[in-house]
Amino acid sequence: MDEVVELKRQGLSVRAISPLTGYDRKTINNYLAGPSSRPMYGPRVPAQSKLEPFKTYLTERLQAGVWNAAVLLVD
Repeated sequence: MDEVVELKRQGLSVRAISPLTGYDRKTINNYLAGPSSRPMYGPRVPAQSKLEPFKTYLTERLQAGVWNAAVLLVD
């Protein structure tokens, strides 16, 4: 987005910057408004597995030699 700031510093209007960068005029205005309006993305929290509550049970059953999913489902 430094490109948008540089183009604005060079004297181009928001309408002129839009086709050059491919961003919408509203997006350009948001970025020119200041650093507080820029989206800040950080690392995401890993999602919990749907199998998490059953992992101990499944590990025990697999160690016991039960590999059939239908049998694991019924137990």
